[in-house]
Amino acid sequence: MWGTKSFYFGESISVGVRNLQTAIAWYQEKLRLKLTALKSEDFEALLSFGKEDDTGVALVLIPPGETAANVPGHPILFAKNIEKAHREFVSKGIRVGLLQSDSGGNRFFQFYDLDENIIEVCVEPG
Repeated sequence: MWGTKSFYFGESISVGVRNLQTAIAWYQEKLRLKLTALKSEDFEALLSFGKEDDTGVALVLIPPGETAANVPGHPILFAKNIEKAHREFVSKGIRVGLLQSDSGGNRFFQFYDLDENIIEVCVEPG
């Protein structure tokens, strides 16, 4: 089912995580991403579709005593076929919201990762 990509990254997204190894395992299992060798002072790990890719999910550790990491932006992924992407996320046991349309008619859904980060999947911009 995950032989082809049902979603893609327009640009890298960042999410805060409490346990780096558990988060890496979740993204590898649920989204079939691979841990890259890319290092940065801005994140602890980057996962992408290929080990050599530089666009993906940047995992930022939540500092002890804090409730969230300081990460920029609103994490958004894109899909050519939003219905197919939604079905595939559900089939992987990911907590997924309903398909919706915003006031401009753009279709999207949201899902939650292991750390309750809300990530949006939108129809490919046209």
